[in-house]
Amino acid sequence: MKKHFYSLWFRVVITFFWAMVMTVLLMGLIIHLMQGSFLWNYFPFTGLGFLALLAVTCVLLGTLISVAIAHHAVTPVTDLSKAMERVAEGDYTVKLATRYPIGELSDLSRNFNRMVQELNSTEILHSDFISNVSHEFKTPLASISGYATLLQDDSLSDEERNEYIEIIIKSAKDLSSMTGNILNLSRLETQTIISEKEYFSVDEQIRQIILRAEPAWSAKKLTIEPELDSITWYGNQELTAHIWSNLLDNAVKFTPSGGEIDITARLEPDWLTVTFRDTGIGMSSEVQAHIFDKFYQGDTSHKKKGNGLGLALVKRIVSLYQGTIQLESIPDLGSTFTVRLPVEHPGGSS
Repeated sequence: MKKHFYSLWFRVVITFFWAMVMTVLLMGLIIHLMQGSFLWNYFPFTGLGFLALLAVTCVLLGTLISVAIAHHAVTPVTDLSKAMERVAEGDYTVKLATRYPIGELSDLSRNFNRMVQELNSTEILHSDFISNVSHEFKTPLASISGYATLLQDDSLSDEERNEYIEIIIKSAKDLSSMTGNILNLSRLETQTIISEKEYFSVDEQIRQIILRAEPAWSAKKLTIEPELDSITWYGNQELTAHIWSNLLDNAVKFTPSGGEIDITARLEPDWLTVTFRDTGIGMSSEVQAHIFDKFYQGDTSHKKKGNGLGLALVKRIVSLYQGTIQLESIPDLGSTFTVRLPVEHPGGSS
């Protein structure tokens, strides 16, 4: 920045210097022409008077030339000031020209345009987030309200009453899950490091998550085949559990009845690698490109279960660990998520 400042200042000084040189040369040319013509004989000033007149004329003419040059140089700065006022008022569509004689001004305009573009993207994301949250909250709330109203009917049979109660409980759980994911995402998006790390058994943690999800995958008669090495790893137990839980939940939701889910976990010297492979519906390349975006479901009709937050949460936690998550998927053949987390030792580097 300092280098660019001096470069710009140097060009301004050179510009004004040449303005004065041009002024002196122009005056000299005028005097030369006057001396070679009869007009010089009628010129009233000589000696000091002539020098004073020459000085005043040079100053005035140089000032006019300098003002013209300064106006041309200051115009980009004025445009930038007006554009910043529009951005401050919430207009993120403003765009500056990027071609100027001075390279630093062109760089400034390009950086400003890039900043406004990022702000516009953030504003769109914020609007979409609010719209999606409103939509996703509406669905379970409508179910709870609607079926709670139906329960007031005294003519309901016990079977119908129990069915409505189950729907209300399921909707309440979905609402609770979504609220928890939103809060976790909000917290993690402002977090830059993972704290409260300790050694724990990753394979045992995954087994516990499989057992907790047993009602869901048993109801669909899915087969789960875990191949887990005995792994002791250093990390945050709660956040790591979110990774395995959401990946398993995603596999169960999108694997048809009678399908299979394979889970493998391996510990290498530098990386912990865990893979979730299912025989589900798979994804197109378009869906894969957005699958980790918040609220993205790859199904605009919202007929699929879920709220599009689980994989976004997984992606954020993996990023905080400075790890990677890869997806391989073929429509109608299934999907494979591979998570790689760095091995870290207390007091050492990952």
